[in-house]
Parts: sequence; C-alpha cells; structure tokens
Amino acid sequence: MENISDRWLEIDIDAIKHNLEQVKSLLPEKVRLIAVVKADGYGHGAVETSRLLYQNGVDFFGVSFLDEAVALRQAGIRASIMLFSPLVNEQQVTTALTNYITLTITSLNDCTLLDKISRRMNVKTTVHLKVDTGLGRFGLNREELIEVCQTLKDNPCIYIEGIYTHMAEAASNNPIYTQKQFSRFLSIIDELKQAGFKIPVCHCANSAVFLNYPEMYLNAVRIGTLISGELPAGKFMNQLDLINPYKYKSRVISLRTLDKGSYLGYNRTVRLNQPAQIAVIPVGFNHGLALQVANRPSGWGDFLKVLAKSILAFFHLSRFTLKVKINGCEYPIRGKVFMQMALVEIPVEAWVKIGDEVEVPVRKTLAARNLNRIYIKDGEPCKIEAQERIGYIVEEDS
Repeated sequence: MENISDRWLEIDIDAIKHNLEQVKSLLPEKVRLIAVVKADGYGHGAVETSRLLYQNGVDFFGVSFLDEAVALRQAGIRASIMLFSPLVNEQQVTTALTNYITLTITSLNDCTLLDKISRRMNVKTTVHLKVDTGLGRFGLNREELIEVCQTLKDNPCIYIEGIYTHMAEAASNNPIYTQKQFSRFLSIIDELKQAGFKIPVCHCANSAVFLNYPEMYLNAVRIGTLISGELPAGKFMNQLDLINPYKYKSRVISLRTLDKGSYLGYNRTVRLNQPAQIAVIPVGFNHGLALQVANRPSGWGDFLKVLAKSILAFFHLSRFTLKVKINGCEYPIRGKVFMQMALVEIPVEAWVKIGDEVEVPVRKTLAARNLNRIYIKDGEPCKIEAQERIGYIVEEDS
C-alpha cells in the first residue's frame, strides 16, 4: 500500500485485539463490556476500531457526543451504541431516535424532551439514567431520579435499561472518596427498587475502577483507555499486559550537517556541542507535537512534579527530552518546535537519509482526524471490513 503523505498513522489491529482479550481475562462471565470509543476511538479511528471489536464479540459501545454515535450507526455498526452526554434540542433527539441510539438522561429537562418526542414519533428507545454521586459534571440527584422514573413509566416507547455514575478519583491512592461514591450509588439503586423501579443494568466502573475495585463491577463496565493500550494515570493493583497500537509516522524531508557551535531554531535556544546532522520533519505544534495537557496541578506535589520536569527538560536531560525514532534508533528534537516542522539532532556517523520514516511522539488524541490511517495485521497493511451480524432492536428483558 503506497503512502504519498508526509504524515500518517499506523494502527496495529493485533494489538487492539490483544488488549481486548486482556480486559476480558478479568471480566466475570455475567458482566457486560461497554467498549468506549469516544474521541475517534482514542485516536485509532472510531469506525474501524468498533468494527474490529464488533467482529470480536463486543456488542455495546459508548461515545460522548451524538455525531460520534451517528457516524458509527451510519458505518454499519448494528450493536447498541450509548451516548453519554445530554441532548439539548428536538433536532438532536429526533436524530438519535431515528438511529436507535441508547440515550443518557441527566436532568429533568432531558426527560421531558425525550418523553415528548418519543411519544410523537412513536419510536422505541433505550435509556440509561446518569446519577451524579460526586463528580460534579452532570447527572440526576435522588429526588430527580424518582421523578424521572415516574414520568417515563407510562411511556410505552421508552425502556429504562440502565443506571450509572462516574467516579471522580478512582486512580487515587486514597480509596475513601471512591468508596463513598459507590455507597451512594448502591443506596440510590436500593431506593429505586423500594419505589418499584428495578433497573437491570448498573455500572460505575471505568478503566481505573476496573483495575482497582473489582467489587464495583456490578453487571457492566465501561472500558476505553485499556483497550486503547494505555493504563490510566495512577497506581493499580491489576497490571495488564497492554500493547499500544498507535504510531504517528512522518519522513525526513531535509538533512544537513552543521558545525559545532551552530544555532538551531527561533531565538537560538540550542547551540550544538558537536558537529551533527540536522533532520527536518514536517510535524510541528500545529500537528500536536510538544503540546501537553494544561490542567491545573491537583496539589503541591503535582505542581512540583510539573516544575521539575520543565527544569530537567531545559537542561536537555535525555529522559525529559522529546525524541523521535528513525531506523530503530532514538534521536532528540532540538530547539523550539515550529508550527509545522521540527528539528532533530542526529550524530554525524548515523546512517539516515532523506525520505526515511520517522516515528514521532504526537499524543494519539491530538492527531488530526483527517490523517491517513494504515491498519496493520501481522505486520502488513490491511482493511477492516464492515461485517453484518444480528440487527439492533430495542427489547425489554422478560
């Protein structure tokens, strides 16, 4: 498969299948897997990843936004597709119902909107109720849950399949808050049962909960990060043998030998200590290179870690320097990263030539979605074909 682009992604489908099997190895038989493929399948391509997982037994997917869900349905994914975020207008709800998307109800407004439109369209749909037990993003409280269930119980079009919550700090070393959220969630489920509302699918486990709290699996888990080949940030009891399926590739487009003392890049931030080959790659901060998540540090310890990393990177310590890989060897990026290019320092004796492939450390969720993706199986390019299975229907448990 010829590739004429200077930037592309290679996705190893054997690695994705391996990660799925690793997750399944910890999954009890009666616990359902909801494979989360949000953010374009964590950068691997949501459609292709879902097709692959679907062909390997996954029958339930989760995404954040409506356009993600519709794209999967239009690509032929006939499994359940659950939308985590709320819908805010009639057009969105109509689109979701038309595409048989499993919806999340997060507020009384969601409930009223869905109740009205589903009755008008006379289309059956499945919903999950989102409970806020302490994350503070969105979700129903105890009183609202009862009101929602009372409102929807007489709607023949709506089947309340599930109820769920999201943990705020499951990757923390301190389990107290996570256990408190879990207790709240179980208490709410019990209150609903006492009020006559028994909801069959209950879930609160994302990847971090899945690794640290097997007692919280309930009867479904939501797993995305692990299938994508990464552990969530934090320390975990269960360590899986994960493989990162993702490689961001580019090419050397220029190669020159510069003398000792030569300056590199804007503001002359780097000066060569010895003669070196300087390779130019067509990847810059516009493509996601050298960009970092800039959330506020969670505490003084986190702040000091961020500060220490910046200081060590300033002094070009190898561990804290961005590196690319060419012909199996790592070489450092030098100077300020340009908008669309970067400079790589290579020893004069290394055998590198123009056109050589370069593996670049661009975070998978920052890579442009329109980049060409090459899917690899057994080391060779392949295509993930759509595969028909049993059609999707909305059906209540008997």
